[in-house]
Amino acid sequence: MDNETIVSTVTWHLECAAFSAVEIVGIRPPADGFKMRMHYSLYATNLLGAVDAIKDGLGPGFETIIENALPLGGFSGEQVFGYLRELRNGVVHRGVDPTAGGEVIDELVCALAPAQVTNRDGKKVYSAPTRLLVDLFRHGDQKVKQVLEDALESVLSALSSPASQNDVAQAHDFLKSVEHMPEWVKQGAKQLVCAEMI
Repeated sequence: MDNETIVSTVTWHLECAAFSAVEIVGIRPPADGFKMRMHYSLYATNLLGAVDAIKDGLGPGFETIIENALPLGGFSGEQVFGYLRELRNGVVHRGVDPTAGGEVIDELVCALAPAQVTNRDGKKVYSAPTRLLVDLFRHGDQKVKQVLEDALESVLSALSSPASQNDVAQAHDFLKSVEHMPEWVKQGAKQLVCAEMI
């Protein structure tokens, strides 16, 4: 995945998660069950989507960095991340309803975190690290988003770094390969293409 795609993908996922987070903390009685399920599901899906996009770009070691940031109470970061991942996978692939249980706390309708989630074959079981999903999502906001921002620093600096001679050579090669462009136009364009333009 190229740097522009990583930034675009992560930005999209984080914007969707932020939108859903605002909706989640605004759910008042009587709650619309469809909207509540949709926003809790979208939050989990998009937070993990942002992690996966960076992991695809930076490699599998990125997951370890995320896990190191996520310990919560007596739960290791690996357990918390495993719970989040399998909650998301359950929502996306198995129709798990993250809002199947809930209660009203300070006039806010809160989903109870499913007590356990399992991986696809049911062999790995993860227990809920918090009673309320909103508390787990807040923890994710505080810990995961900072790691994502730190990881994006290198991607953004690569995007903002000046073009190299290799970039100019690639642009020239592209111009040569365009079959429908007259030769005189190719030559003029080649003279104009420089590192400052790319």
